[in-house]
Amino acid sequence: MNWIAISGTLVAGLATGLGALPIYLKKDFSKNTLDIGLGFSAGIMLVASFVSLIIPGIAAAESLYQSEWALLLVLLGLVVGYFFIIVIHDYLPHEHFFKTNDMSHRKKMSRVTLIVLAICLHNFPEGLAVGVGFGAGDEASGLALAVAIALQNMPEGLVVAIGLLSEGATKHKAFMMALLSGLVEPIAAAIGYFTTSISAFALPISLGFAGGTMLFVICQEIFPELFREGSEKKATFGVIIGVVTMLAIDHYIVI
Repeated sequence: MNWIAISGTLVAGLATGLGALPIYLKKDFSKNTLDIGLGFSAGIMLVASFVSLIIPGIAAAESLYQSEWALLLVLLGLVVGYFFIIVIHDYLPHEHFFKTNDMSHRKKMSRVTLIVLAICLHNFPEGLAVGVGFGAGDEASGLALAVAIALQNMPEGLVVAIGLLSEGATKHKAFMMALLSGLVEPIAAAIGYFTTSISAFALPISLGFAGGTMLFVICQEIFPELFREGSEKKATFGVIIGVVTMLAIDHYIVI
């Protein structure tokens, strides 16, 4: 990995901790603020999964294989990535802030521990996507994806820290948990980067795979948290801001 890829993945991972810093300045945050922030994250991820992963994957496949196979290869990677993260999701005990019927777990762990596991589960596909983006050989596209993930990690870091505070964690512990959970992303990014770099012919499938994992996180982890009763308007406003932001990033950074 070159220094741009390393710097981009580290910044994306550390942004979760950066987003958690406001807990030291303010005790309470309104529900509207949190809903808009999570919506912003979802909007960025939704657009990034297509403009930075799935669509470039199709373009890469068309240049490597016969055009009639291009879409099928990327869709294959997308479906495999989706089911891959489902398996991890189902077998890794974790907890949500709002959903109470998502899954049951037999292991006796504290709710704080389960929440941290959920953050790690959430962050892994994001880091994987950034690594695959840089592994594609297009630094501008990889950088755009890293910036996008960093931006959407900041409101998530704040939400995570506030959730941990509500479970009795100290401000210092809540901040450190948010910060450390973000470090899952550089590890996942390294995996994505090197597996993609092994063979150019695997690139379309890898991009589709990363896109599928991100779509799972959006649909399974974020949207159900957002569109609860009374949150729809604010959350949708946040999603729109995120969509506009990611389209701007893609337009002005990716040349």
